[in-house]
Amino acid sequence: MTTTPTPDADVRAALDDASRVAGLTFNPESVLVDGHRAVRRRRATATALGVAVTAVVAAVAVQVGAGRTDPVPAAPPTASLTTPPAPPAPTGPLTGTTASDGIRQGKSFDLTATAQADGRVRETWTFYQGSTKVDAVTRTTAATAVGQVSLITPDQSGQAGVVYGYLVTGTVEGTVMVEVATAPGAHPGQGTFGSLHDAATGRVAGTLFLQELTGDPTAKDVIGVTWNRTTVSGTSVRWLADGAALRTERGTGDPQVAIVTVSPRTSVLLWRDGDRFSSGVRSGPLAVTDPGTLQVTTQPQRKGAAGREHDLAVGWVASTSVTLTSTDPADAFTVTYGASVDGRTPFVARSTNPDVKGKVTVTGGGETQTLTAWDPS
Repeated sequence: MTTTPTPDADVRAALDDASRVAGLTFNPESVLVDGHRAVRRRRATATALGVAVTAVVAAVAVQVGAGRTDPVPAAPPTASLTTPPAPPAPTGPLTGTTASDGIRQGKSFDLTATAQADGRVRETWTFYQGSTKVDAVTRTTAATAVGQVSLITPDQSGQAGVVYGYLVTGTVEGTVMVEVATAPGAHPGQGTFGSLHDAATGRVAGTLFLQELTGDPTAKDVIGVTWNRTTVSGTSVRWLADGAALRTERGTGDPQVAIVTVSPRTSVLLWRDGDRFSSGVRSGPLAVTDPGTLQVTTQPQRKGAAGREHDLAVGWVASTSVTLTSTDPADAFTVTYGASVDGRTPFVARSTNPDVKGKVTVTGGGETQTLTAWDPS
């Protein structure tokens, strides 16, 4: 698609810089929405991203990493996180469409989700190709609470390579972009987004998304979703949150997966498949290979992005804890652990300063690793 230069060119440039995933592009107009967030169509093209399909027909729920948080070492933090109030849960039926202002181009869908007397919800998904209705699926399933997602798979929609879903956020500030994560293989594709509304209040309650995939991923390739929430003011983009959820339906031989909740602002998705491991939507050639009992890598953040998370070290250890030391005395970390998976403990070490300055040594599981690459790719 050809883009004609407009006065919003600086905004588009800022949005491109704000993308934390190499190769990710999206329609800037979709994130210029402030307050009312009128339903808009947004296209996202991902390179080596986990935009994927699952062959399991079921709802997908958040699986939050449980565990403890340890300061390492005991140094006064130079930055702090505030705990925002939990967003209110929607009170009425949820409705939405990915059609842009009612104009249908390419694939789109409409959704209605209505609470039932037994606490479950009745979902009606209506699929379109252009202006033509292709099919509809109605099902009754567990309620999708705030922070959860629900998916329709190709098996249920009858559309190969396409996954439909919605994420419930409650009424929150900013615009939410969703990625579907796969492991260990990468399945790039493109996505369309729209607003999910609470019919009782008229307020935005979440995000609708569909992902068209390449590579024909299998059910076990799909490990969950990640998302980020941002606001735009003039030419400035501010990051508000980074979240994640796991697909709860896992089978024998599937990659090991976990979510570590660092704070109300940040949750990190981690996975491992034998010697290979990574976090977020990094997969395929972006995964790391390490056969040892301590698997750790960096998750650096884009420099200069307002509201961005601090530098992180993420990984798995065949014990219950890790320690981190740095050649720079100003560096300090807080380590958060998730629930153990098959004898491995997932962890996220968050720098108390925005940027790590020194060479960091990580010890755990009887091994030691040195981390030096803290610049985002």
